[in-house]
Amino acid sequence: MNAPLIVQDLVALLQRRYGKAVRFGRSRLYQFDASFSCSMNYSKLLSGHRFFFGVSAEVVDSDFAFPQTKFGDFVLLVCGDIEHTLVLPRSLVIEMLAKVPTRRIDIFNDGGTYILQTTKHPKQNVTEFLNAFPKQRTPKELAIPEDDSVATPDRVHVKMQWALIQLGRAEGCSVWVPPNDRNLSYKREALASSTLDKLPNFGFDENTRRIVQNIDVLWLTRNIIRKAFEVESTTSIYSGLLRLNDLVLAQPNNQIDLYVVASRKRRERVQNQLIRPSFQQLIAQCRFVDFESIEGQLERLKAVQTGKGVRVSGLIEGEQFSLPDHYVYPAGV
Repeated sequence: MNAPLIVQDLVALLQRRYGKAVRFGRSRLYQFDASFSCSMNYSKLLSGHRFFFGVSAEVVDSDFAFPQTKFGDFVLLVCGDIEHTLVLPRSLVIEMLAKVPTRRIDIFNDGGTYILQTTKHPKQNVTEFLNAFPKQRTPKELAIPEDDSVATPDRVHVKMQWALIQLGRAEGCSVWVPPNDRNLSYKREALASSTLDKLPNFGFDENTRRIVQNIDVLWLTRNIIRKAFEVESTTSIYSGLLRLNDLVLAQPNNQIDLYVVASRKRRERVQNQLIRPSFQQLIAQCRFVDFESIEGQLERLKAVQTGKGVRVSGLIEGEQFSLPDHYVYPAGV
């Protein structure tokens, strides 16, 4: 198949979904409106169920800045055709190509499981990134019926945001959700009705401010962020950790409690992602809390009779992972 034509088809597809494509840099780098920026790479199927990609120097150069966008930076690996495109966070590719001068990536298709391999790095199961393009969510798509009869992953995400809003307000906090989520609703109640319409000026630089305003839920007291939550029901766990990690790196002395919120069955996956070398600073500050615990706390809160001005505390605890000396990083994670 003709690689340039396949890339053109993918660009056309993404333009219809996200907006105008603009080239930047010296290689196949594209920015799609204000949505996201990416590198595009194609490989035909080779022997041994393998795809081979040579990534440009600009992609792995952490000093080369991609344009600021809503969803961030990605590396797209087209495996044979555009229906099989791996949408990898750029930071993951930078990590996997650290100290790899050839910038070579091998992708193996093992019965529908996509394994990424680079020199001197553990193999990485990247199946979760297959066709995982950033999703443009709309209020109509994500509004949840009052009876919660349809529990799709997107709707679970909004349900958890709504629950965290209720718990935060019960603790006497102001609550923030990203601008694009404010018009979403749960039980016919718009998230905007119980959240701040403007993020306070924390004195952050512009880059940090962009990171903070797109975190799923923030609890604030007197314009100070107490807790930050990333809800992981539809996106890969890695992408949520990246936002929290960016905050830690941008503000290393912050005192914010950070949480990854996911279903109990994803606990091990959260732990395996947190122990990555790139998250060494984050693991000491980040906790895991499961959907079931949040729902339980919300039910208990309903049973508590509180008078006007009475507040509760300690509604969110979470589990903090530690890394034993003997822990072996799992292959294929």
